Amino acid sequence: MHDDRRFKPLQLPEHEAEYIRYFFPRQQAGMSAAILLSALALATVSSATPRTFVHHTRSVESAPRCSLDRSKAPGDLTTCGNSTLFDVWRPKARFIAPNSWMNDPQGAWQREDGSFHIGYQCHVGHINWGNISMCAAVSDDLTTWRDINGWRDPATLGPKEVYDIRGVFDGSIIKSGINGFPTQIYTSTFPHGTIGATAMPAEEEGAETVSLAWTEDEGKSWKRLPLGDRGNPVIWQWPMKNLTGFRDPFAFRSPVMSKLLASSDSKAQGDLFLTMSSGLRKEAYPTTSGIRLFLYRQTTNDSLLDWTYLGPLMSEPANATRGEWSGSIGINEETTSVIRLDEQGRSDDDGTDKNAIDFILFGTEHGRNGSRHASWPLWSAVSYSATKEGSVTSKTEFGGILDWGMAYAFAVFPAKGKKGEKRSVTVGWTQDDQDDAQSLVNQRGYHGAFTLFRDLFVKKIVDVDSEFVGLQDKGNWKVQKEANGTVSILTLGQKIVPETLDAYKKRAKASAFKGMKLDVHGGAKPHYKPFPTQPEGQHYVIKTRIDFEAHKHGKNEHIPRAGFRVLASEKEYTDVIYDFASETLSVERNHSSLIASYGNTTEYGKLRLWPVNGKREKLDLTIVVDGSVIEVYANDVTVITARAYPWLKASKAAGWLLLPSEKSANKHASVKFGKVELWDLGAFNAFPDRPENTSMPLVWDGAYNSLIGLWAGN
Repeated sequence: MHDDRRFKPLQLPEHEAEYIRYFFPRQQAGMSAAILLSALALATVSSATPRTFVHHTRSVESAPRCSLDRSKAPGDLTTCGNSTLFDVWRPKARFIAPNSWMNDPQGAWQREDGSFHIGYQCHVGHINWGNISMCAAVSDDLTTWRDINGWRDPATLGPKEVYDIRGVFDGSIIKSGINGFPTQIYTSTFPHGTIGATAMPAEEEGAETVSLAWTEDEGKSWKRLPLGDRGNPVIWQWPMKNLTGFRDPFAFRSPVMSKLLASSDSKAQGDLFLTMSSGLRKEAYPTTSGIRLFLYRQTTNDSLLDWTYLGPLMSEPANATRGEWSGSIGINEETTSVIRLDEQGRSDDDGTDKNAIDFILFGTEHGRNGSRHASWPLWSAVSYSATKEGSVTSKTEFGGILDWGMAYAFAVFPAKGKKGEKRSVTVGWTQDDQDDAQSLVNQRGYHGAFTLFRDLFVKKIVDVDSEFVGLQDKGNWKVQKEANGTVSILTLGQKIVPETLDAYKKRAKASAFKGMKLDVHGGAKPHYKPFPTQPEGQHYVIKTRIDFEAHKHGKNEHIPRAGFRVLASEKEYTDVIYDFASETLSVERNHSSLIASYGNTTEYGKLRLWPVNGKREKLDLTIVVDGSVIEVYANDVTVITARAYPWLKASKAAGWLLLPSEKSANKHASVKFGKVELWDLGAFNAFPDRPENTSMPLVWDGAYNSLIGLWAGN
């Protein structure tokens, strides 16, 4: 049942004079006349023609009959009504909206009582992106959640004022902000032309601005600054012309940057820094186009309204290739986080800790040409230096990919562990498969979920063979020579937060299987050995360690590929495989689903098992199967989030898998599997307060939105 508040006419200020008083001075200061005219048009439409939206509900009753018999191959599922497939592939052991569209995490912080508030972009009642709001839930352990205002109406901050009427886009939290309350600094979007890196005509200044909202009730509701010179938006001018976007403000403290700028004569001396994700359009900058991360500094500590632009913190050329281990740069930067880490987690030092590393995590649009995915979630380990202009620039020392699969828009927020540990926690958005226009999103009645929450840290691998030829490869690591003459490898580490693993193990139906050695004796057939105890459904965790018994040098091309088969039946299955010879971890989806409209391309990521103390590292695997989501963690380094949509109810089995490599097909070769733990999560529910079915009718906003410059939702 819909909340009528969502469908009332736009609540804009009543008098055009208010717009004139605000926008005319800004237009004289550089804001385009088009913005002024757009604002006046909005005011005129709102005041002169008040109306309610027309919403057409597409009901199950109006759809042709469809068969939901999952004991045989599916028929034409596109004839099924809205939300008829709501519970077929739905994840239930992770953060997910109660229904409808969801995307990026935002508004994430740890509250004073230790609990966590996590917001997410939502479009309630729709299955496509549109005029986005922020919905939210809270948790004590980043695992079990409560919708902050109930599942029927989880939105807490939505389009309301003229400066954000087109949508409340991503933002970050300043814990002690306006009046000492948690304050969100977010992207406010205004109906002024197009938005997007490749939009034509190009996006113009004023379409995306920066605004503030604060909460006095721990996130249940938000108050905005009024429209005006000492109100919202607090940043609206672009630092350069012809940008690909201007969004996702990330506010942070950096003792390292503050120290670098200690002697600067800049008027900005506040403790907070702010980044804006962007890029330069190629048609305007044919030789220097590419992503840009613009750096601002709080002008004074007593105000969040005043920010001073310092300069670009990160500049990378468009579509630059960083190598097979590190991804490639696209044309626009998004969802950036700036953090400093050590081996334990978050580091707050001023640069004196030589074991800490500065990282920039960011998304790049159109960086995966040749792939069905358009965007990469990347990271760079950087060094900072001060400029003579009073800014800070970064130099990438090495970099990598945060998630090699269907995950994007990662947000990072600081947290404290129960023993006071300093943590940097991240979470991203995994969209549903959209390889085909007939990907059954209406029939599912929802789109998107979050990855599991992850702790970030510096991963250090010690006692690596100093003569290993691969040390000098261009990869996602740094080689460090230690004082005792040994060699270490440094990279970005990420692992599922312990709260989630503890909760899963505590509430799961657990089984354990002894380690074994599996062999291939020639031929090219896979060796699949089902577990003696099988999961009861499509929600479970597999944990193990695999020893490839490889020689510390050489390619070891005879070693078979090894891993696990999941969501398996005779006709459907998905394989999680590591290929030692090619140093590739993959989720092979060739036979994942009998539904032709769902994708079957392989997701893959790079992972090296280093020679340590005379032997190759073992492969530590954690595979989380949660409905359609398959999330694979390897050695706290490589993560792949994939999707699979098996139709048959029988497609739930799991087991060991050995696949001959090209060189081992006619030889005897083996791989040693360690003890396997299987946690059946059939009884686990990440949102225990929700009813079993939280689907809702889908709506169409009609043509009115388009007429006034908003996006028409469906």
